Amino acid sequence: MRMQRRMCLAVLATALAVAGCSSSSKSSAGSTNSPAGGASSTPAGPATAPANASAGSGSAPAASSDASGNLTVWVDAARLPDAKAYAAAHPNVHVNIVTFDGDGNGATSLQTKIQLWNKAGSGWPDVIFSEQVNDPVWMAQQPFDFAADMGKALGSSVTSQWPKTSLAQCTVNGTLVCIQDNLAPVVLWVNQKLMTQFGYTVPTTWQDWAALGEKVAKDHPGYIIGTTGESFSHWIYFWSNQCPLEANVKDTNVTINVSDTHCTEMASLLDPLIKNGTVPPLSVFTPDFAKKYGGANDKVLMMPGAAWYAQSVFDSTLKIPAGEITSAPPLQWGTDTPVTTGQVGGGPWIISKHSSNMKAAADFVLWSTTVFNPDPTGADARPGLPGYGPLATSWLAGMATNKYFAADPTPAIKAAANQIWQGWDLVTYPDQPVWSNTVVTGLVAGKSLSSLMPAFGNGLSQAAKAAGYTVASH
Repeated sequence: MRMQRRMCLAVLATALAVAGCSSSSKSSAGSTNSPAGGASSTPAGPATAPANASAGSGSAPAASSDASGNLTVWVDAARLPDAKAYAAAHPNVHVNIVTFDGDGNGATSLQTKIQLWNKAGSGWPDVIFSEQVNDPVWMAQQPFDFAADMGKALGSSVTSQWPKTSLAQCTVNGTLVCIQDNLAPVVLWVNQKLMTQFGYTVPTTWQDWAALGEKVAKDHPGYIIGTTGESFSHWIYFWSNQCPLEANVKDTNVTINVSDTHCTEMASLLDPLIKNGTVPPLSVFTPDFAKKYGGANDKVLMMPGAAWYAQSVFDSTLKIPAGEITSAPPLQWGTDTPVTTGQVGGGPWIISKHSSNMKAAADFVLWSTTVFNPDPTGADARPGLPGYGPLATSWLAGMATNKYFAADPTPAIKAAANQIWQGWDLVTYPDQPVWSNTVVTGLVAGKSLSSLMPAFGNGLSQAAKAAGYTVASH
């Protein structure tokens, strides 16, 4: 057992903590004004929210009945049904919905926009949803000074229903500046149909997973057990193995140590799998990936990934048929205990401190996080496990009966609740572009992951220093 292994303490059995992007959905930016109670479904023009948009189930405070006035909200495509449902249920609120990319994959577009709004002294939206879990960290500080006190806006009786680990990620200098829409621990997604067909046993350790990858390359070439081409791949693999890429963050200090054993051993484990093609440096969100590995004759045997991969990736993106996919618990490193895992997501809602309609802004966030829960098998289903405890229970119950899955995926998701490593902290700078530009490009060129780790560390250090951090390597 490694002495430095630390375990995330979960408050709610069904609550899972997260960092980074929270949905695979993408959208183009755009804005429209809509009639009272209306919501724009696309950037092209206004549309009234559908009359049948419903909140669904879930124990939650009722949205305030006296919310009214103008409200501008910025959301990604995955949260658009949510915003439209709010507009339909609140006819006294004139909702202007702007769809944008969610600042996903380490984008910094929101930084530029907020600086422009601050300079102009106007234009700030009332509410923003970000796919970037660390956005609120910089939003709450100078020179941006955007995020309002979410604890004051929603009240402690509501916010206490999130796990403490989730609230900690949204707390900056003692103030709760965001609330997480969903939680996204990494689990092992498994194609039960193919595993049975090939006679394989679902691995429980990273070493068994890697050994199976070597066997797959020989006996079933063309099939894959994961991917390293996501901008957040290091959150899946290196966070899970407690690699200190964003550790010991305090004020403006951060530790980045790619030479740590937890980093080098994971890189060494992945190298032969990348080389033999079972863990390709290709993103699941690219057309090439879907064409090569998705569809009716899919070749995804396994894939470590976030809880929200459930249908966002396998059904909606890759079009893998129903009855194949389920989840297994996070992989263990050898015999090390406790088991730890990473996370990819936990998209936060942020209220602007410049909002002139704080009541409606808080009401919208309340609706989005504690009320909205449509049929989990429908087109407008929430993309991930709700952060709000009572709603998480309802969501999991629906997911357990979803016929898309080969078996109930919720036990593995619940198991991951207590296993996210807390040694990975949130910082103000995005790290995904560093992985994409430094690592993925090198892997595509045929270089080994181990050989790219020094450059990856240097890139992270440069990003940290540019953001004003003092970087330690040990």
